[in-house]
Amino acid sequence: MKILPGTGPSSLLQAFLDVTRWRASGQDRLGRRQPIALFPLETGGCEGCAMEVSALAGCAFALEQHGFCLVSEPEDADWLLVTGPVTRASADALDRNWRAMPRGRSLVAVGDCAISGGPFTTNYAVLGGLDKLASVRMQVPGCPPSPQDLLLGLEALATGQVRT
Repeated sequence: MKILPGTGPSSLLQAFLDVTRWRASGQDRLGRRQPIALFPLETGGCEGCAMEVSALAGCAFALEQHGFCLVSEPEDADWLLVTGPVTRASADALDRNWRAMPRGRSLVAVGDCAISGGPFTTNYAVLGGLDKLASVRMQVPGCPPSPQDLLLGLEALATGQVRT
C-alpha cells in the first residue's frame, strides 16, 4: 500500500494543531483590515436579545470573518450594542459605558425593547427604549432578532447602506 506524502494520521493531527488555518485572514469580507469592535450591553428585559448577540460569537456565524469582534471592555469598542429596555437601574451603566468608548462610536439598538421599550411601558422603573433617549445609529427590530438578521444589519451599517 502506497501512502501519499502529507496524508495519513499524522497529517490529520497536524491540521488540528495548525491554528493559523482557522484564524480569519488579513482582510474580512468587506475588505477591512481591522474588525469593528462590538460591546454588548444588556439594560433589562428578558435577555433574549442578549442571548442572540452571544450566539454571534459562536462557530455558526464566524463573526470575525464578517469584520466584527465582540470585546469585553467599552474602551476597546467601536459600536455599543444595547439590548433590552433602558431601566433606571441600568441608565448609569449605559452612560458610563458610552462615555468610556473612544470617539467615532456608534449606538445600535438590538431588539424591540431597546428600540422603543417593547412590552415594557415607561414607568417608575423603566425609562423606555433608546428612540426617545439617545441618538441611535441603527435599529435591528425583532423580539428577539435572529443572529443572522443582526449580522445583516451590522454589515449594512458597516458598508454605509443604512441611513444614520
